Amino acid sequence: MSSTNAKGTLSVAERLGTVNFRNQGRSESKPHIVVDTEICNSTCTHKCTTRVCPAKCYTLDDAGLVHFQYEDCIECGTCMYACDQGAVSWNFPHPEEGKGVNWTLG
Repeated sequence: MSSTNAKGTLSVAERLGTVNFRNQGRSESKPHIVVDTEICNSTCTHKCTTRVCPAKCYTLDDAGLVHFQYEDCIECGTCMYACDQGAVSWNFPHPEEGKGVNWTLG
């Protein structure tokens, strides 16, 4: 069931569900971002990536541990700037390979 607003637009969750990758299917996707969750769970006191990621790629479990999954990442870079512990590293796709998020409006 679609949760559109009065203007008929998609919710944020529905929009994130439409993300696709250039020249690769979701099953073929390779991570462009690597997160050392050991750092998140041992030295980081604020775990801010769990609050700032618009795609909700960072989650906390019941024990307060951070988990990361890249498949829904929209490559916005928020976590890269928010993390002050060195846990986030990016490997941007080579432009000639045409991999990464397929942006339609930008």
